Amino acid sequence: MLDISSNKIKDNMKKVFLIGADGMLGGELKERLEKNYEVVGTTIETLDICDKSAVLAKAKEIKPYFIINCAAFTNVDACEVKEDLALAVNGTALENIAEAAKQENATLIHISTDYVFAGNKPINEIYTEDMEPNPVSAYGRTKLVGEQNAKKAGKYYILRTAWLYGLGGKNFVKTMLKLSENHDEISVVDDQHGSPTSTTTLCEIIEKIMEKEPEYGIYHSTNEGFTTWCKFTKKIFEYANIKTNVKAITSEEYKEMYPASSDRPKNSQLSKDKLKSVGIIPANWEDALKEYLKEELK
Repeated sequence: MLDISSNKIKDNMKKVFLIGADGMLGGELKERLEKNYEVVGTTIETLDICDKSAVLAKAKEIKPYFIINCAAFTNVDACEVKEDLALAVNGTALENIAEAAKQENATLIHISTDYVFAGNKPINEIYTEDMEPNPVSAYGRTKLVGEQNAKKAGKYYILRTAWLYGLGGKNFVKTMLKLSENHDEISVVDDQHGSPTSTTTLCEIIEKIMEKEPEYGIYHSTNEGFTTWCKFTKKIFEYANIKTNVKAITSEEYKEMYPASSDRPKNSQLSKDKLKSVGIIPANWEDALKEYLKEELK
């Protein structure tokens, strides 16, 4: 008897086709969504998103209500030397995913980035969704192609995030914690401004978008509030009770130290007004960081 009723519940659940289900964001999202949705996750091993027929066949098999794309080539510096590969994964593959969404009349949720902007606006200004993208890096260029292709789904949400960190993968917070173990002082850029964003906050935003199904379009999706990488690092150390000194440097000084590094936007400040207008209020970045460190430092 129990099996029948649990199957019935499953039958009533909306189906989700989650691409990149083993990544830092995808892993946490899968775990959370499984409470309320029937989730089928794919990884780089189980689905080549650059293979159109494979993507269309998988979508046909799942018959999803939502397709969520968390897959991306996110190594910003590597994108500069492997732009063709980055374009295939971040850009062209989205045409396949959008077509699959259209085929199944599904809604596509695609994760994009602040890097679609040059980041050269004065620091007292912030980027809104309707501003013209003008990426200056290979990563930004390829992600912008992805956005353009994602729109072909017709029913889509493009969520631009920034400075993402989470429990399940390599990220800035973990790197700083690791560096503090054997350095008395570390130098961190203090002239790039943005919103550190925890995967937990981004998952909450995605869940609310799925629940509310607001007007289709682009939504800036980061934690609330702005800081710099240097001040972010100081806050990490303060919350983690670490005594390592943090020295502020400029982007130019960083570039001298690491000449192969890609140009980063100086202003990655994304307005959350559109998100708030549909009743989604992201947590403040400091509160989100505190919560993350409780788990990370266990």
